[in-house]
Amino acid sequence: MVAFGRIANSATHGNKTFTLVAANDVLLDSSVAKYSPSDCQRPEVLNKNLVEGNILLCGYSFNFVVGTASIKRVSDTAKALGAVGFVLAVENASPGTKFDPVPVSTPGILITDVSKSMELIDYYNVSTPRDWTGRVKSFKAVGSIGEGLKPILHKSAPQVALFSARGPNIKDYSFRDADLLKPDILAPGSLIWAAWAPNGTDEPNYVGEGFAMISGTSMATPHIAGIAALVKQKNPHWSPAAIKSALMTTSTTLNRAERPLQAQQYSGSETMSLVPATPFDYGSGHVNPRAALDPGLIFDAGYEDYLGFLCTTPGIDALEIRNYTHTPCNYTLGHPSNLNTPSITISHLVGTQTVTRTVTNVAEEETYTITARMAPAVAIETSPPAMTLKPGMSRKFSVTLTARSVTGTYSFGEILLKGSRGHKVRIPVVAMGYYK
Repeated sequence: MVAFGRIANSATHGNKTFTLVAANDVLLDSSVAKYSPSDCQRPEVLNKNLVEGNILLCGYSFNFVVGTASIKRVSDTAKALGAVGFVLAVENASPGTKFDPVPVSTPGILITDVSKSMELIDYYNVSTPRDWTGRVKSFKAVGSIGEGLKPILHKSAPQVALFSARGPNIKDYSFRDADLLKPDILAPGSLIWAAWAPNGTDEPNYVGEGFAMISGTSMATPHIAGIAALVKQKNPHWSPAAIKSALMTTSTTLNRAERPLQAQQYSGSETMSLVPATPFDYGSGHVNPRAALDPGLIFDAGYEDYLGFLCTTPGIDALEIRNYTHTPCNYTLGHPSNLNTPSITISHLVGTQTVTRTVTNVAEEETYTITARMAPAVAIETSPPAMTLKPGMSRKFSVTLTARSVTGTYSFGEILLKGSRGHKVRIPVVAMGYYK
């Protein structure tokens, strides 16, 4: 059998195969079973005479998920016992479990595919004769570990990672989805190699190391922060909303193959599959640093706009807002979806609703044509069809959405403002129709 795994490692020596020995079959005595020996965290409980020169077969248990076991310690155990390498087999996995490759000094592999792991374990058990007590008489299963240091580049990248948080936004005070799109944007956050504090303890595989390769929002956020800093450096007087707008409106919804982005998700059989991604997966799209430095138009907002959004959100007590902001609700937006963000979300579209957006030109004079598209359940119209803006000039445009049918699901679309000088400003539109 051939199984692919996730560890950054070198291969076992030459083209030869080596004997597989399972950790549970090489215990010094049965009393050490309380230490979860299959995790291969403690070399002192395993028989070095049986492990040396062989491949150590270990089990990836829940201890690895909660951090009480680590791949680094498996590598250290294999090295201490003189093993030529190790295999970590995942016998079961909860949806959302992250299997990040870890650089190790010993040849090793983490088989994340549960079916392949079970196939390997079955092969090992069939090939390993035992006496009537279950003790191994001889080890006859063999294998080798291939090279794991070569990167594999896919044109399907970027993809929305399995563990990435998804929309819609949290419920408002009326227990309806809020009229504000989340997430905002997609950024690199999977298997990021970066500087690391050696005394950090939240990633057991990298304790004592100066660099780490990890995944999560903690990796995506620095990318966005760095790009935002570059935009701020070029435009020191821009507001946070303007910077956010520049990042969002210039992002892309296409992968390296120029095809629509896909999102990883678990299927019913708990195997990972790819599905077409939506704004609830990627927000406005995958960040494009170069384009963000020259957005053409921005959607700006200030204190009064956010206060108006709060005061317009259904179910929020105006007195409570005043207690926190020391400002009365004298300014409202008419509807929360009128907040001047580079996206439009109407979670409860009854009949027809019109929202407005204001754009400001941050480039040379340019004429923009405005087009829109939407899923069939919701009709969309924009006005005006085109507008010319001089540098620093602001203009409003309106977007009218009409519920054509009630499907019980969200409809997605986008508005594109295409400039005569080459700028493309794109904002996502999300709506769900309801009966009157």
